[in-house]
Amino acid sequence: MGITSLMKKIKLKNIVISTVIYLVATVTLLVFLNIQILKTDTNRVLHAIETTKTFLSEHPDSALPSKFQYWPASTRNEETKKIDAGAEYAQAVTRHSIEITSPIRKDGVITAYLHAVDSRTSPWFTNLMVGGFATLVYLACAFYVFVHARRNYLFTQDIVAKIKNIERSPLTQSYLMSENDDKVTSALNSLGEYIQNQILSHSEKKENIYEFIELFQFPIFIYNAKGKIRKTNAAFKNEFADTHNLDIFSPYADFLTFLVDKMLNPTTQEKDFYFENINAYYQVRISPLPDLDNRFLVTLLDITAFKRTLNAHNELIANVSHELKTPLTSIKGFAELLKDNSLPEADRQEFSKIISKESSRLIDLVQDTLLLTKQNIHIEKKKINLTALVEEILSTSQPLLDEKHLFLQTKISNISQVTNRQMVHSIFENLIENAIKYTDEHGKIFVGLHKDKKKVIFTVTDNGPGLTEIEKSRIFERFYRVDESRTQVTGTGLGLSIVDKNVRELQGHIDVISVPGKGTTFTVTL
Repeated sequence: MGITSLMKKIKLKNIVISTVIYLVATVTLLVFLNIQILKTDTNRVLHAIETTKTFLSEHPDSALPSKFQYWPASTRNEETKKIDAGAEYAQAVTRHSIEITSPIRKDGVITAYLHAVDSRTSPWFTNLMVGGFATLVYLACAFYVFVHARRNYLFTQDIVAKIKNIERSPLTQSYLMSENDDKVTSALNSLGEYIQNQILSHSEKKENIYEFIELFQFPIFIYNAKGKIRKTNAAFKNEFADTHNLDIFSPYADFLTFLVDKMLNPTTQEKDFYFENINAYYQVRISPLPDLDNRFLVTLLDITAFKRTLNAHNELIANVSHELKTPLTSIKGFAELLKDNSLPEADRQEFSKIISKESSRLIDLVQDTLLLTKQNIHIEKKKINLTALVEEILSTSQPLLDEKHLFLQTKISNISQVTNRQMVHSIFENLIENAIKYTDEHGKIFVGLHKDKKKVIFTVTDNGPGLTEIEKSRIFERFYRVDESRTQVTGTGLGLSIVDKNVRELQGHIDVISVPGKGTTFTVTL
């Protein structure tokens, strides 16, 4: 293997990036060391100057050392200008020397300058040592990466070759043996032995697929061209029965016909069936197994939930279409009548009121349908004052209460909770309006709100006609209205369905207690 090919395996881009980072780190270290050396030299010269200043103050007539010069206060050059500008001292650095000029002050006034010249400490040895050490470390790391990459490459090539040998000759094991066997080779040996045992085992295909179907949690069975069930999994036994005859499906004529047809026309096919006895829908798929004496593999995937959702969706569309038809027919009919110019004004007013009423009903129906079909994947919640929310709804409902002369009694605690305001408002409003609608004139309504063990309890009680057990079981169905009140109470028939949906999505619970002729109590726990 060439060096170029190996370098590609090591990923040249990563090497370049690592090298650049290493060089930057090394250069940064060298710069830092040189700065420290210069700082040490500067401190040394400054210390010598301060010592000399002290000496001169005590012996003003003494001669200065050779490295020092005494400049009078009138001296003007680059160094003294820097000090006059506010610098503590002036410094000049060359490759081999360092010069520092420091002012001599008396009572805060510069009386002279002391100039010192000294040699610099050579950074050459430090730079050489650091650079050499960094180079050795880099070469050592590069050598390790190179050797490691080459070892991995050879190891990978060896494993690939062994796997290809298994693919070419799964019944041979000796090709995997060598004097340097490792754990991977041992594992491949075990795999090869397992494959060999599977291939050489008696009725291997049949046994393998029989074991395979036991892994699945949905019903599976295998039958042959004589109509005998040869194998079933545990899920099939639990859902249907432990049997060896297709007669078990005699109650399901369509499904049995489907199985028999595949005996004559062995093709893969998929079809949905409804099994009445277990009230379930299954998506059935038949796959011929020509290598197993022309047997057939049948899988039954439970799609009951999907079918019921689809049926509910279609039923909702049908119900909405039916409910929309009535107000639309009324609107269209009375609008046609209004075209007659000879129509009395009183009739015009009456027809206009009917059109307005039916239009409002239509709008309410559309809004309620949208609320009912809205999918709240993520429910936004925040802290709201439930007490204020109930009082707001009661205030809005006051005209309806006054119109029917209803007596309202409340017991509302001051409660705040983190929840969805729109959904809770819909629950409270629908239950209060429902109580008002179904309570006779001069009746009584009770609205309560309190907290019990961190749970909010909202209660609405009326003394209306009450509900039978059958009516109680159906009141949350879409478009259902109690028969006795269907012609007396207006509404879309979706209010309680919306309440039930919102309560469930808020992970709450709603209870209904009703006695025919005495009234109904709805209790919502959130």
